[in-house]
Amino acid sequence: MTQGRHHYNIFTSSIHTFNTRITEYSVVMRPPTKEGLEVKVDLTVLYHIKPEAAPEIYSNVGMDYGNKIVINNFMAIVREYTMTYSAVELLGEREVIEKNIEDKLRAAISAYGIVLDDVLVKDIDMPAQVLQAIENKAKADQVAKLTKLELQTKREQEDFDLETREKELKFSLDKQRNDSLMMQIDANAIKNYQNTINASLTDKLLKYKSIEVTKELVKSPNAKVIITDGKSMMLNNISDK
Repeated sequence: MTQGRHHYNIFTSSIHTFNTRITEYSVVMRPPTKEGLEVKVDLTVLYHIKPEAAPEIYSNVGMDYGNKIVINNFMAIVREYTMTYSAVELLGEREVIEKNIEDKLRAAISAYGIVLDDVLVKDIDMPAQVLQAIENKAKADQVAKLTKLELQTKREQEDFDLETREKELKFSLDKQRNDSLMMQIDANAIKNYQNTINASLTDKLLKYKSIEVTKELVKSPNAKVIITDGKSMMLNNISDK
């Protein structure tokens, strides 16, 4: 019967009350892990029955349906999953394990008209040796990260120093080439200057010599004809006969 007023024969009928509200069941279990270590797990399961399923639940299971259907399946599934994980994995995969337990328990009890509302893994307490192992691993990981960082920093510094040396060498070579080029340019300029001066001096010297020769010819008693264009001189000597 559903909620409300109902007529029944008190001599031939019996009434059993089912709670259709959400029921909370909490338990602390100590299931084994994959390596055989015992862990302390604090869990809570929330469920309720469908009102229309109450008569069938009573007929097939009875009033102790919570323990027989929900709790027994719940504990069996928890043990099944903890045994497939190591103690360290239980901590790291907590949300995944919680979801797997919830999915499997829902499939197991839904056929009875029982609805699973939630599964909560509230706490996982590890043995002391496991906690110490986790702490040691964390320290080792930290040391490894620091070592890796130091090596990376060292490599980056070496690369930077190498790049700096290469740039300095390139700068030095470029400077030497530029200095050599400037010296060559200076040498060519000096050479051209000297050639220009020498050419100028040679022309003047020849002109000077020409004048000297002309003067000597003029002084000579021999008859002569002097023909010149101002740049060069042609002499025609006529000796006395």
